[in-house]
Amino acid sequence: MDKVVGVVDARSHLKKILNDVNKGLRYIITSRSKPKAVLLSIEELETLEIMADKNLMREIVEAKEDIKAGRYTTYEKYFKEK
Repeated sequence: MDKVVGVVDARSHLKKILNDVNKGLRYIITSRSKPKAVLLSIEELETLEIMADKNLMREIVEAKEDIKAGRYTTYEKYFKEK
């Protein structure tokens, strides 16, 4: 669930906000009652970046299909053969 906080309150409570973000909460930072920024965890940002990469998402779907169809090799087998 997102929490909304004004920029002045965000400055005053930054340590608590960062702890909350680390626990998975997101904060919408407002200025003059208008949303200006979102504070979210690094992990969530990385997930959003991956999901925005259409080529990477296509490759992940293809890889899942290959695994389901049995078209894969294990790490151990791959490096043992070389």
